[in-house]
Amino acid sequence: MNKFAHCILPLLLLFSSHWLHADVPELTCPQSPNCVSSLASGKQNIAPLSFHQSDTSQIKEKLMATLQNWPNAEIISSNDQIIITVFTTPWLKFKDDLILIIRAGGSVDVRSSSRVGYYDFGTNRRRIERLRTVLADEIGRDGESR
Repeated sequence: MNKFAHCILPLLLLFSSHWLHADVPELTCPQSPNCVSSLASGKQNIAPLSFHQSDTSQIKEKLMATLQNWPNAEIISSNDQIIITVFTTPWLKFKDDLILIIRAGGSVDVRSSSRVGYYDFGTNRRRIERLRTVLADEIGRDGESR
């Protein structure tokens, strides 16, 4: 792990630990176009993930299994309701944060955001849409209704 990671990781764990024990974090985005959220408005809005099942533990299990196998992803923390994952680009080592909040009724609010830079060239939106597609494919293979 590089020096920067040793500095940032404790802070990230502190904040994620706070989120795990506090109210659910806000999923707002800054004004820069390098963030998408299901709770943002305008161009930064993206639809939440949706499951027909309402058992939050099964939804979490499906999300965790998918993210654990995702390239360049590291699940930083999770609890019954929140999953926080960091994605690192292979070449330049840029970091993007993904927050998933599992809601009752089968809805999962999402926020994917770049830590640095102004533009993300659609990377965060594509990540959420790819996650949506992968989950739909997995659910279809499992024989569960969508």
